[in-house]
This record gives sequence, C-alpha cells and structure tokens, in this order.
Amino acid sequence: MKIQNSGRQSGFSLLELLIVLVMIGILTLLAVMQLGTSRTDLQRQRIAREFKIYLERARFDSVKRRAENADSAKVVLNGPSSFTVSLDFDGDGVLLNTETRTVNFADRTDSIIQVSGALAYPITLSFNRRGLVNTVDGLGNPATPLFTICSDCSAGSPDITRISVSTSGTVAELRPGQDPGTLPAPANTNQAMPTMNCYTLAANTPSNTCIRY
Repeated sequence: MKIQNSGRQSGFSLLELLIVLVMIGILTLLAVMQLGTSRTDLQRQRIAREFKIYLERARFDSVKRRAENADSAKVVLNGPSSFTVSLDFDGDGVLLNTETRTVNFADRTDSIIQVSGALAYPITLSFNRRGLVNTVDGLGNPATPLFTICSDCSAGSPDITRISVSTSGTVAELRPGQDPGTLPAPANTNQAMPTMNCYTLAANTPSNTCIRY
C-alpha cells in the first residue's frame, strides 16, 4: 500500500533569506572592525613594551659598567616613530660607537611615541653609573621623561600607554589615572647605606606601601 504524506512542505521565503544575509553581513562587519581594533591595540602595546625594555636595558648597562658622561648608555627618541639605543650589546664592558641599534616602526604600525609639543627632537635619555637619568631635548633643554604611546592620540582615547622615567631612572608604565608628577623625589635616609628610593605609583595605594628600587 502506498502511503502519501499529506503535510505541505515549504522552504524559506525570499524575504527570510534576505534578512539572514543582512544579519550575517552585519556580524561579519563587526568582527572585521573588532579585529582591526585588536591589531592596532596589540601593535601599540608591542611598541610600548619594546621602548620600555630598551630604557631598562640602558639603565642597567650604565650601572653595570659604572659608566659616566660620554660612556653612558642612552636612548635617543629621534622622532615620533623612531628611537636609537646605545649600550654595550656584546657585553665586553666597553661601549663602542658601533654599538647602536635603531628601531623604526613607521612601516609596521600607526602608533607613535609622543612627548610635550614644546620639546625639539631628538630627545636624549642618558643614564649614569648610579642609574640616574638625564633627559634633554634637541636644543639641550631639560625635558620631562614622560612618553605617550598611542594610535588614536585624542584626549579621550582609551588606547593610550604612558611610560615615565623617575628621577632615579626607574622606568614605569603608568596605569590610567596615575600622575608621574606625584612621585616623591628620591632621598637617601641613611648615608651609611646605599641609596634606596621608594615610590608609590598608584593613587589608591596605601601610604605605608611602596615599591623600592
């Protein structure tokens, strides 16, 4: 006996297909936009980390070699998208004129390193034997070693990394809301002991809590 299916079968209507295609298009566009934002943020963080590491290496190198004056390790910010590092890369204890490395990231990211608009490039940060930093601009004027790494550098942009070098040469990545101007001046409280500097980096950190270097 042949059994016939009396139920009526129906497919998607043209309108339903169009709605599904529009939704897929919107979701794809949002995913592409999110991917682009994530890539830009990752590139900014990479530049900030690279800049911070070279500053720390330069400071450590000068302390290790007990360097002074022309023998000091230094980082020179040539412009918003390039900096040069001079330190004892081969570890032989001597800083040679050939031991420089230039990092140019203009061709791999839109991120830049900003300083105060009143400063003239290049910005030179040199570290002495005690790790203290001396920062001057291209005209020889003293400069505040506070750097902003950003892609969208508008005032309200959340995608900003700030790196500060304290008066003792300590390199720190500032969290949102932190003000490097509130860091206390380094003080030697015991002349018989090596200098120990204490900084409170977070505004909400208890007053009896500090980070020592």
